[in-house]
Amino acid sequence: MERRDGYPFSFACKRSGNCCARPDGVVRADAGDVRRIAEHLGLSEAGVRSRYLASSGDRLAEGLGNRCVFLEDGGEATCGIYPARPERCRTWPFWPELRKGTELAAACRVCPGIFPDEDPG
Repeated sequence: MERRDGYPFSFACKRSGNCCARPDGVVRADAGDVRRIAEHLGLSEAGVRSRYLASSGDRLAEGLGNRCVFLEDGGEATCGIYPARPERCRTWPFWPELRKGTELAAACRVCPGIFPDEDPG
């Protein structure tokens, strides 16, 4: 179970994949993210951009059912690029907007691995 100072919850990933399957989710991908993903997949950066980034070029493309293009199904949800995943994914759920209030409450409804210290409201 992971805790971080300033966050009113503990976290232990349950590998539900819910964080990667939110229809309103957007994962920004910067040049460093693209480079890591390309190296991990053995592709060129241009190849990653054309195949795995949205047409805007600044975020991951949506996969089947508006899920992350790298979300893999199985007994437990898996990230196809876990060692090279974007920074936004690496820091879930320790995002500044999840320190309190309605954003935290919404995240708790989606993610079974977030354990609030008290009712997030």
